[in-house]
Amino acid sequence: MIFSTPIKYAPITQIANPLLHIASPFSGKVLPLQNHPIQLFASGVLGIGVCVKSNQALMLSPCKGKIIKTTQQGCEFIIRADSGLQLLVHLHIPPEYRKMEKLIQHSVGKKAVSAGDVLCYFDVPQEQTILGAIVILNADKLGPCYYPLNQVNAGTDPLITLARACKL
Repeated sequence: MIFSTPIKYAPITQIANPLLHIASPFSGKVLPLQNHPIQLFASGVLGIGVCVKSNQALMLSPCKGKIIKTTQQGCEFIIRADSGLQLLVHLHIPPEYRKMEKLIQHSVGKKAVSAGDVLCYFDVPQEQTILGAIVILNADKLGPCYYPLNQVNAGTDPLITLARACKL
């Protein structure tokens, strides 16, 4: 059962009335949120979003804002963006790699972040499956949302584009 309307792909040049681009916290191939192995994400209960099959266990801040909460052994952050959006940014890695000795860099304890700041970076072998997800927790009053690229680079490419409703 899907609780939220899934974010669909639309080429960036074909999105009418783009309002805001949310930068990708991950590098890799973009997938619909329904591909997430955790049903809570895949069902859309938490909100709308997308996944990225990443090639490294690196997660950057997608925006400037305040860190509200850090959970999942430092692999999940809730950020209140300066725009008012509340974003859940999640890195799904095998549990054996969520240990202090695998930690390269982390933002635990930080209260504020800028776009592109490292939230977490773990030493995980490339053959391991790494999946990142970003969910907009307060998307109920937003207009249409799209993922404009099939492949993204962390910190530079837009992962989600919010558009104005066509009838203003």
